[in-house]
Parts: sequence; C-alpha cells; structure tokens
Amino acid sequence: MAAALEQRSFEAALSATLDDLDLGFSLKHEQIEALKSFIFKKDVFAALPTGYGKSLIYQLAPVVAKRMGLSENPLVVIVSPLIALMEDQVKEASKFGLTAMQLGVHTLKDIRKANCQLIFGSPEAWLMQSKWRELLSTKAFRDNLLGIVVDEVHLIYKWGKADKGHKDFRECFAKLGELRSIVRRGTPILALTATADLDSRAIIQKQLHFEDATQVTVSPNRKNIRFGLIKVSSHTFDCLDWIVRELKEHDTNMFQVIIYCRTLTAVGRVFCYLKAELGEDCWADKDPQRRAENLRIGMFHSHTLPQNKRRILDSFGGDGPCRVVVATSALGMGLNFPKISHVVMYGVPEDMEAILLEAGKAGRDGSLSHAVIYRLNLNTNVDEGLRTLLKNSSKSCFRKALFSQFENNTDSVVPGHLCCTYCHSVCSCTSAGCDMAVPKYEQAPLEVSAPVQIREVTEDEKDLIQSLLHTYQLSLNPESRLYTNSSYCTGFSDELINAVLEHCAEIFDLNFIMNNLPVFSKRHAQEILRILFEVFEDFKFTELDFPPEDFVVPDPNYMGYFDEDTEGTGLS
Repeated sequence: MAAALEQRSFEAALSATLDDLDLGFSLKHEQIEALKSFIFKKDVFAALPTGYGKSLIYQLAPVVAKRMGLSENPLVVIVSPLIALMEDQVKEASKFGLTAMQLGVHTLKDIRKANCQLIFGSPEAWLMQSKWRELLSTKAFRDNLLGIVVDEVHLIYKWGKADKGHKDFRECFAKLGELRSIVRRGTPILALTATADLDSRAIIQKQLHFEDATQVTVSPNRKNIRFGLIKVSSHTFDCLDWIVRELKEHDTNMFQVIIYCRTLTAVGRVFCYLKAELGEDCWADKDPQRRAENLRIGMFHSHTLPQNKRRILDSFGGDGPCRVVVATSALGMGLNFPKISHVVMYGVPEDMEAILLEAGKAGRDGSLSHAVIYRLNLNTNVDEGLRTLLKNSSKSCFRKALFSQFENNTDSVVPGHLCCTYCHSVCSCTSAGCDMAVPKYEQAPLEVSAPVQIREVTEDEKDLIQSLLHTYQLSLNPESRLYTNSSYCTGFSDELINAVLEHCAEIFDLNFIMNNLPVFSKRHAQEILRILFEVFEDFKFTELDFPPEDFVVPDPNYMGYFDEDTEGTGLS
C-alpha cells in the first residue's frame, strides 16, 4: 500500500514538473526508472549511450523531490571529472530554474547563502579539501542531501587505478566510495556512464560499495552509425583528402566532421595539412581578410584558449562556418553536438570504451552517420583486447566484436553496407551482390609503383643529406613565435627528414617525393630533390617556378587556433 502511494506521488510530481518545464519531448523509460530509484534512496548504476540525456536525471531530482515533500530544500552533489563539463552543466541548470554552483568557482559562503540545488565538484575537491568535506558532514547539508551523482563513473578504474609500476593519474577517483562515510547513512549514489564494459561495471559498483543497486542499461549500439576501419600509412595524410574535397565543393554547407587525434602533436600536424591543402578555401567564401570567425577548420584540445573553444562549440552547436574540428579527447565528455555526420579517429584509441565515446558523437539526430578509424602503427598504449579485435576485423563484423564487450547479444546491421567495412565487403543486398559504393573515406589513394632505380648510399652521404635538410628546415622558421612545434607549421617536420633518409636510395624525381613522403608542399619537395641532386648528381634536376598560391603556409600571425605553453608537451 505504501509503495503504491509513493509511486503515485512520484508520478504526479514528475508529471507536474515536466508540464512546467515544457521540454518538448518525453522522458525515456530508463530515465524515469533511474530518477525514481534515486529519489527513493536506492543506489543506481545507469549505463546509457552518449546523447541519451543522463544529466537530465539528476537535474530533475531536486525539483521532483521537493514537489513530493521529501525535503524543503533538496540538493544533489555531483562529482564530475572535468572543469569544462562542470561549467557547461552549471549553465545548463539555469534552464530548469535550478541554482547550481561549482567548488572552486563559488566560495563556501556563496554556497551556504545561495540555497542551491546542484553542487558540482571534482573528486579531489570533495575528498582532499577539508572545507568541502566538512560541508558534506554538517547537519543542514546532511538533512537536505538527496544523493550523490558520480558522472563519467568509468573513470574510477581508468584514471583512479594505474597499471602496476605506474602512478595513478587521479587517485581520488578510486576513493570515491569514501564519500559514504561522510554523508548520512543510506544516502544513495547515482553512477552514470556511457562506456563501461560488462567486466568494468562490477568493479565500479564494488568500489562504490553498491548493494542491491538498480541497474539501468541501454545498448550503446546505435544502428545509424556505420563503422569504417582502414589501415593507412603514417607517413602521409592523403587519407584525409576526401575532407579537403568536400570542403572545397560545399563550403559552409558541408556536413560537420570531428577528427580525433591521439596526441597534441598529431592535432597540429593534421590541422596544418588541411590548412595547406585548402589554401584560400580554408575560409568561408574565401574571405580575403582571413578572419578567424570565418575559418572552416579548427583545433580543440585542453589548452585551447577559451574564446577559440567557444567559437568551435557555438559553430558545431548550430550552423556556424566551422565544419571540421581536429581535436584530442578534450572534445569529449558531456558535450552534445546534434549534427555530426562523420567522426574520424586518426590513429586507434587506447581502448574500446574510447572508441564508443568518440564514435558516439556522430549521428545524434538519428541520421545515417559514420565513425571512421584510420589505423596507423599501433602504439604501446592500445589495450590488448582492442589489438585482438583489430587483427580480426578483416575477417568478421567489427560492430559485433566491439559491442559484445558491452552487451550480451549483438547483431550486425542489415543490409551489411550500413554496418561496417567488413560487412559491406560481403553484403548481398541485391541479387547481384551489393550496389552501394564504398564510402569516400574508404577509397584508398592510388598506389605508387615501385621505383625503377636504386642507388647505393653510404653513411657519410646520409649524414650530409641530414645536415642539409636540417639547414633548410631552420631557414623556414618564422620570426613570430608559434604556439605549437614550428616544424609542423612550416610543413617540414623531423618526420619528413627521417623519411627522406629512409628512402634516399629510391628518390630520383618529384613525383616519388610527393606520393611517398609526408610532404605537403611542392616547394619543399623540390628543395629535397635539389639536396639529393647536389649529393649524388645521378639524375637530371630542373628547377620549377611555382605560383605563390601553390602552397599556403599556416599564417604565423594568426594565433586563433594555437595556444600557449603546449610546444613539445604531448598534452591532450
């Protein structure tokens, strides 16, 4: 009887709250189940896909609880991993008529005075700073605390526990269970994630001391996303040329693309390549003034200046001119872009959960979208399970292998050309096989024929070539200080020098350099050829006169997408 009354009270309060908010959509069954259990003091583990509306659960909780008369001033504590994520959620709360505050931004006095409903803070702030621990233990706080939310809870084991012999990245994530000892006994915890695999879920719940928790899960396997998996050379960026062609053809009407890179260095290199290839097409309507606000490509990482982050976020959140952003994982958790058509992973993410997180940015509006993984040489940070999955990807469905780690039953998408690269290759959607063309991002560049000439190269000759190449590289450094490695902004990198040394026995003409080495300027290619001619004198060298527009060096006077203190750090 009591349970039935509680259920009716909850339903009435929720209905009235939703009527007042006029959200324009209905809550999903899983959102309601998680919200109800949390309000009725049960621990909740909610594994819901990216873009599903996880934050709405705790945003509604204090409003519904107050309508039910459970507390005069109900509040929720949210443990969040990233400052940017907290800032966005604090702003988002105002749309629901809630007062939200953030530890470190607002003072203890502000929080006590404001009568807020949501308080955001990092694990380090809640556990390591005595004033916030003491706040949790005060009678007024304990009496009104509805519950604790741990957002992106999979980071408990990803960041909180390092491999043997390594220091924990953020050890407080592994200690979040201690919060139970500070708050009133029976205070529930709502654990939210989009990417925890089946094995990890048990670890998380054990560390948070869950007992008889409500399990709310939805398959992360979104059928509107096609997975592409292509092995490419790490020496060139021509696998991205389809993006250049699309930008040139469609300008600001092009679909939106995120290119995720594994390192800050790779972000800079990819950005510079796209900018050099686009030339004046890098700006909307070929803006002759080359204003930052008209750039059609951008960079996003943890050290990107706030105004540049905001430009990209605003553009991707609406219909701004920026159509392609090159990013690290900093463009990730908690950010919602409804119109991303393609997510490109330039280099394999570290594990399957990272693939889900990045791929999940695509197709949130329900339209057919694409998650593309360009496999470079696998680095040592790639999870062993993912290595095995990648090795088998040419022989079986990538989707089934990936999502079997996150759910018990996974099926391929039919027809196969909408599923993944492998399923497209064996698709028989018509009597004659499959009539759907391979996507542009899987159409490999034409292979270059093997060289017909080979020369013997001594170590002394290699040393001389290296010295001459470094001299030329130094001559390219702009006078202005660039906020990334200058060799990548000039397009003449150490990687290019190493590639020349590796192939110097085979280089006899400009075409071989342009087609086989990571060089994006014919001027640079000609200088490489000139140096080899001076060393070997075994081929005919003709100097070409290139027009000025043939190569566009990234503008050293424009700092909009290059940020301070990141040179050589490898930070993402």
